Amino acid sequence: MLKKNIVLAILMSSQVAFAADNSADMNDKITQMRGTIDSINGELTNQRAAMSDLRTDIERSNSKLKKQIFDELKTIQRQNQSLYDSMVSEKERDGGKMNVKPLRNYDLQTPDGKMILGGEEYVYVKEANATIAARIDTGASQSSISASNVTEFERNGKKWLRFDVIHNDRTIEVEAPFVKQTKLRQSSIEGYSYRPIVRLNVKIGDYSTVAEFNLIDRTQMQYALLIGRTLLTDIAVVDVSRKDVQPRADKNGLLIICTDDYNENKKNGIDVNEKYDKMVKENEGGQKAFPASNDTQSLGTNPERSLPSVSNKIEKEQGSLPKEKIDKKKATADESKDESPKSSDKKKAIADESKDESPKSSDKKKAAKADSKKNNHKSN
Repeated sequence: MLKKNIVLAILMSSQVAFAADNSADMNDKITQMRGTIDSINGELTNQRAAMSDLRTDIERSNSKLKKQIFDELKTIQRQNQSLYDSMVSEKERDGGKMNVKPLRNYDLQTPDGKMILGGEEYVYVKEANATIAARIDTGASQSSISASNVTEFERNGKKWLRFDVIHNDRTIEVEAPFVKQTKLRQSSIEGYSYRPIVRLNVKIGDYSTVAEFNLIDRTQMQYALLIGRTLLTDIAVVDVSRKDVQPRADKNGLLIICTDDYNENKKNGIDVNEKYDKMVKENEGGQKAFPASNDTQSLGTNPERSLPSVSNKIEKEQGSLPKEKIDKKKATADESKDESPKSSDKKKAIADESKDESPKSSDKKKAAKADSKKNNHKSN
């Protein structure tokens, strides 16, 4: 029994010693792996730092290169402009005139080609079919347009918005595709305000673009349209001391001006849309067309059925409207067409009378036969 206990004790001690050796080896291996991982992480960190420095150097080099190119372009443009000015002055000195146009209008553009905008500019909005005086505000990030009675509808499976631009005692209905809902923080109110954003086609001077506008009720504000810095980035510089620098894109269309200018014009009896309203009134009744008397694709030969603009022009040039042209051949054909139904009606009436009389004649014949039979019977 004692021997067995001694043997068991020796076995247990050997197992404990073996386990201790194994755990020591495992700890060493884990320590080595951790060291390897730390070294790899250190190398990755160094590589990231090197890549960041390289990216910074590349961006710095690109900005320097861009600046150098722009400076060279400005220098070339100034040289060209100086050359042109000297040629003009030399030609005028000799008593002649230059027929060459200037290379660039520096009242409208900077030497590097950017538009010059004032504190207020005329902006043509295609969806509204109107030119709207806009406030140029570099302090606002997004552009906005006045919108009342906003409703949602679907077109070609996509979400659209319909809204009214109410300004200058006019209401313009606009339809535009919906882009997204934006969250804006305003200094005038606490918290955030949520506004829908639509996409509009606009034109300032000679520059056309598609831009995003958020919808807000601006009926009580001076301007129905506000242009923010997002639309102006890289295309324009703003000179707040000037106004209406760029020319109107649509000179004969509807014009919406700021509230103060509108009230001042109204007070002085000036209507900036007088010509536009007259043109609309002249053309509003000319939407209905009548077929020609000879079945061709025209408005016909009757001047009373012509479009108002056409009839007014004829009456103004000739003093009165001309009489309707009559086609004799067609008139004869129309008369024959009108008479043919009458002749057919007469024939039909005669046929009906003959039908009505035929039963009576047959009855008379039957009665005569019966009388003849009776007489023959009596005689017999």
